[in-house]
Amino acid sequence: MLAIKCTLLTDTFEGGQPRNPTAAEWPPSWMRVFSALVSVADPGVDDDLLLMLEESDPPVIHAARNALMTHRSAFVPVNATGSTKHSTLVARTNSERGWARAIPQHREVLYSWPDLSLTPDQRNRLDSLCRRVPYLGRSTSPAIFAVVDKTPEVAALDRLTPERRVSDGVTFVYATTVRCPFPGALVALREAHEAKYQRGEAGDPWEIGLGVDYGIERERTDEKISEGPYPTLVVFAIEGGQLDGRHTARVTSATRRALLARAVEHIPSLHGHHGGDVVQVAVLGLPFVGHERADGHLVGVAIAIPDLSREELSVVAGALPGIGESMNITAGPLGVLRLRRISPLDASQGARALQPDRWTGPARTWVTALPMVFDRFLKPSMDIHEEIRRAVVSSGLPAPDVLRVERRPLVAGALDLAPHDTLRRKDQKGFKPYRHVVLRFPGAVEGPVVIGSMRHYGLGLCVPVPEEPADE
Repeated sequence: MLAIKCTLLTDTFEGGQPRNPTAAEWPPSWMRVFSALVSVADPGVDDDLLLMLEESDPPVIHAARNALMTHRSAFVPVNATGSTKHSTLVARTNSERGWARAIPQHREVLYSWPDLSLTPDQRNRLDSLCRRVPYLGRSTSPAIFAVVDKTPEVAALDRLTPERRVSDGVTFVYATTVRCPFPGALVALREAHEAKYQRGEAGDPWEIGLGVDYGIERERTDEKISEGPYPTLVVFAIEGGQLDGRHTARVTSATRRALLARAVEHIPSLHGHHGGDVVQVAVLGLPFVGHERADGHLVGVAIAIPDLSREELSVVAGALPGIGESMNITAGPLGVLRLRRISPLDASQGARALQPDRWTGPARTWVTALPMVFDRFLKPSMDIHEEIRRAVVSSGLPAPDVLRVERRPLVAGALDLAPHDTLRRKDQKGFKPYRHVVLRFPGAVEGPVVIGSMRHYGLGLCVPVPEEPADE
């Protein structure tokens, strides 16, 4: 086997996606690593190694899938010259530049080829080539590369497999699209570099690469997966600064009003006025949770759409902006917020909270990222576990075991709301009790799992957990 290990020397990786430079490319694509090797190679001397790598099947990538996505900006001198009063750089001006950044949970990224073997001479030459690479992405992301004999087992790293390498007897779950070399990539890189930096022609070498679907392998099981009431999830990114997750109910309420204003017809699944026999569209705030640095701020908003008739689905679809388009919402004292609808591909390469599978699972055990609001007021004689089970079933899900009930959050970054944070409007009077819970269903459930009386406004949103926590 062959494996190349990249160790970032800082907590931050800086490198944008070719299609969206404002978003970080995480994990770093195999094409980015290949381009780094090409940049330090001696033409004609190391070409045999590079050609071997470009013709090989895409590698398995081991990387921390969860990464905090941020953006850095600064004023820097531009290359163009003109009239200026700059006191140091004559005829140069400053302009704002931005860089996409990712802060992963683990600094190591590994690229492995289980079926690729090298001679001792090839291995030594490739290792020497790897150690010449000073950084990955921008020069502000120093890294050390080395050839290793085997892939170490690191619990913090997820194993992302290209779809063409999926083993028999497993299910491929799509996670992201990764740029990879292709036959002719070496020549294309060198020609693009010469065209841009020697002849001044348009184009960027870092746009080169073939998109390959990567995902996670899961063992096939005969266990039946229960489907939740929302088979479709449409994701929007919140543009601008960070928004405190405690404003979720007001943001989702404003989003629903915006959808009603855009709809050609007011239908019960949108406005919510019905006799209890209609499954409503739910508007969910997507908070940053489950990471050691998670703070619960809202990364995006999702529209959870139930099974609707063709006519109702047409109304809902018509109220939604197209992919890449934006929708403005007015959320009271928060002002006007801009929501941009993103494609599944953009979501897979963006913040973890914007990736639909973050909220859909499937999984047996779920924990609230936002507390659930009870359907009614609690009396001392009531069994709180039974009340939660009743609320979950009323939310269109199987009856679960309630493992834990707490007033405080039970997962990193989950929100500890104040009573008025559970209301849709600031002037609304009265509030019902609410709790954080851990639920375990008899079998795997496909989400989103959102429970309680405020589920249509995102409260009671749960996140799947891979291991069942012990009952206290």
